[in-house]
Amino acid sequence: MTEYSLMPGYSIMPPIAPKPIIYNIGNEYVLLINILAVVLSVLAMVYWARLYKRLYKSDRREIRGWSWLAVAVLGLLLFNVSSIYMVFLTSPIYEMMQVIGRTIIAISMTIGAYLIYSPMKKGMLYKFVPVTPVTEKESSSKSVLTEIVRKGHSYLIDEEKPLRSNEIFVNLVTHGSQGLYITRRYPKDVREDYNLKLTPIIWLTREKTEESHVDPTDIVELSHTIKEFIKKTTDGVVFLDGVEYLITQNDYKEILKFIQSINDSIVTSNSRLIVPLDHSTVDDQQFHLLMREMKTLEAGIRGLS
Repeated sequence: MTEYSLMPGYSIMPPIAPKPIIYNIGNEYVLLINILAVVLSVLAMVYWARLYKRLYKSDRREIRGWSWLAVAVLGLLLFNVSSIYMVFLTSPIYEMMQVIGRTIIAISMTIGAYLIYSPMKKGMLYKFVPVTPVTEKESSSKSVLTEIVRKGHSYLIDEEKPLRSNEIFVNLVTHGSQGLYITRRYPKDVREDYNLKLTPIIWLTREKTEESHVDPTDIVELSHTIKEFIKKTTDGVVFLDGVEYLITQNDYKEILKFIQSINDSIVTSNSRLIVPLDHSTVDDQQFHLLMREMKTLEAGIRGLS
């Protein structure tokens, strides 16, 4: 290279022109793989968003957990987008390996999110106790209570022992309604006391038993069991006994959210929800929060026959 001297002892180097970017066929493959990774990351974000909306999130830790998974997918998306720029600068072997690695991660996240979300669309993701709505006793005449305990409404009955609420439930299921009985009591005792031969009964217990049962801490399974029943019946009534027990086994806020979720399903259905609760077992604020979600029904209601 020729040097130009202006003064004795000094020389100036001519400006060096930037080297042109060498673009070869290898860059094309890297670019295509990066674009594929970006597309897959976008799909993963879409499915994670849909999945998150459909999930029954029981507490804040679970919400944070799913949020961090979404952040991971978003971070991968941004990483892949930025990598496209690097393709035009250099494409050594290690860069190709990194791109392939990120693509594999994107593919696995997309497939994982789809596999979780797809069965959820069919209502088969979470386990639930299969319940077949049946009528305890066919009746040509409707109970007068159908005008008081109406479809699409949830009712809270304040009583020390669920005597009157049980009478209301039995009256409805022996006049053509299909019932689901959820209780802390042993199912055989309930059947004997109220002569319920066909009505499905869910026992709230931690014990492993042949009886249809749900762990009181598994609010998700209990929620889906009730909702599946509501979907199947055309004239249903759900009796939820043992709310006090559920509160002792879980956090009160979690049970309140559970009641709110069930109430939302009841409102748009042909079913009713009856919840007996002794006011003295919860504080006033907790009781009034439940009252805001449901209609209150007097224990001395008339019309039973």
